[in-house]
Amino acid sequence: MIIFGTRGIKSKIKSGNFICPQCETDRKYDHKKVTKFFTLYFIPLIPLGSAGEYVECKTCKGTFIPRVLNYQRTQSQNQQQQQDQFLSEYEKAMKHSLVLMMLADGEIDDREMVVVLMVINKFGHNDITMEQLENYVAETQRNPQNVSTYLKKVGPMLNEHGKQMLIKCGLAVAGADGVIDDSEISVLYEMGLAMEMKKSEVKTLLEEAQKKQNASV
Repeated sequence: MIIFGTRGIKSKIKSGNFICPQCETDRKYDHKKVTKFFTLYFIPLIPLGSAGEYVECKTCKGTFIPRVLNYQRTQSQNQQQQQDQFLSEYEKAMKHSLVLMMLADGEIDDREMVVVLMVINKFGHNDITMEQLENYVAETQRNPQNVSTYLKKVGPMLNEHGKQMLIKCGLAVAGADGVIDDSEISVLYEMGLAMEMKKSEVKTLLEEAQKKQNASV
């Protein structure tokens, strides 16, 4: 008696990591395909074509259609785009705020310019030159937009540490010439308001900076 039939044989196409919809976290996966074979006495002899593909989570063993990997890539690209957009807005907010801080007393001090440049290049994503900073200062003088113009966009995405760091950067610029005057203090409070900080939080940071400045005199 001749025994024949068909049988699906699994083979691995590739492996990698993905966010498993079932585990809801990062897991390893195997991308597999099933090929139908003609069998003789239960031995696969002749491939009859693909019977389908699937993605298997190596942790929960859940199986998903291959499109789940395309979705993961799309999500990753979207996250990267969102991150790039945030960094761009953050840089604008920081640069604009620090330049307004420097211009608050009506004078452009070389020491303040140096501090602004150092802060931007330390915490920003793209370094700028002194010439580029000077051009931006001139542009801001022609069109002095409010300090909240960019800060209000990034404020909701910053944690308390991030907000305090921007205030401290502003304080560093304000104190670069040795004096933090009322006009600069006003800009600091405007920065805090734009980031939805409590006035008392900004006041505490200001008092700490003034104590350090007095101690160094």
